[in-house]
Amino acid sequence: MENQISKQWYMPFLKGLIMILLAILIFMSPGGTLLAWALYIGIGFVISGIILIYQGLALRSFDQGWGWKVAEGILDIFLGFMLMANPALTAAVVPFIMGFWGVVTGIVLFVGGIANKEGRGVKILFGILIFILSNIIMFNPVSAAMSIVVWIGILLLFAGIGSLIFAFQVRSLK
Repeated sequence: MENQISKQWYMPFLKGLIMILLAILIFMSPGGTLLAWALYIGIGFVISGIILIYQGLALRSFDQGWGWKVAEGILDIFLGFMLMANPALTAAVVPFIMGFWGVVTGIVLFVGGIANKEGRGVKILFGILIFILSNIIMFNPVSAAMSIVVWIGILLLFAGIGSLIFAFQVRSLK
C-alpha cells in the first residue's frame, strides 16, 4: 500500500509547484490589480483540482483519505472556474473566495494529518497556518488591496511549501 502511495508522490509535488508559482506571480506584481491576475489564479486552481482528483482516484484502493483529495479537487476546479468566469466580479470578492478555499484546505489538511500517519506533523501545521491566514484574508476585506494581495500570496506560498514537503515525505515511503 505505501509503495503505491509513494509512487504518486509527484502529484502533491506538482500541486505545490503550481501554488508556489501563483504566489511568485502575485509577489512579482503586487501593484497590479486583482483583475489582472484573477485569470491566472483561476487557471492554476483548475489544474490543481484536476491533479487532486486524479491523485485521489488513482489511490482509492490504497488511501483511506482519497475522497478528501477528490472533494478538494472538485472545490479547486469550481473556484477556478468562478475566478475565470467574471474577472471584474472576482476582483471584488477574491478575498472571500480565497479565504473560503483556504479554510476548507486548512481543515482538510488538519483532518488528514490526524487521520493518516504519512506527513502528520506537516499536514497539521500547514492546515492550522492556512486556516489562520485564510480567516485573516476573509475577515479583513476593507484592508488595502496591496495587503490582500500580499496575504493571498503568503497563503498560496504556504499551501505550496506544505504540499512539496508532503510530496517528499510520501516519496520516501517504501
